[in-house]
Amino acid sequence: MKAVINSSPLISLSLVGQIELLPKLYEEIIIPKSVYNEVIVKGKGKTGSDKLEIFNRFTILEAGNRVVKDTIMLELDEGEAEVIAIAKEKRIQNVIIDEFAGRQYASLLGLKVTGVLGILLTGKKLGFVEEIRSLMDLMIIHNRYISRKLYLTVLRKAEEIR
Repeated sequence: MKAVINSSPLISLSLVGQIELLPKLYEEIIIPKSVYNEVIVKGKGKTGSDKLEIFNRFTILEAGNRVVKDTIMLELDEGEAEVIAIAKEKRIQNVIIDEFAGRQYASLLGLKVTGVLGILLTGKKLGFVEEIRSLMDLMIIHNRYISRKLYLTVLRKAEEIR
């Protein structure tokens, strides 16, 4: 199973030390070139980017059809647009996007969407993650937004509260 990932979940997983979950859950992780440039090149020296720079289990791809990517960019940012464009071009069903608009757009195109919290929940279900609460708390400390409602929903799904 392959997945195309956007910058926000990539950064969040790196921030909480869970980047190694990705190759445990997917046989191939594809990072669009625009996401790579945003996170690794422009983000060099920022918290979390150092862990990604040495992680070499990713495939870096650029969307082949600029028209499709540019059309999607009318609605979404470049990273999300390229995630969706590559997924559609390569017939990859799984995309990892956190932003609401990107998730909605990808879903409307028939893609299977998850985000960083979905990755952590799957990791916990499979025994790779011990506790999600502390990871979400760490994300919040690093200015990653998680609404109170979503925070509680994830804890319930993780069976960390009733």
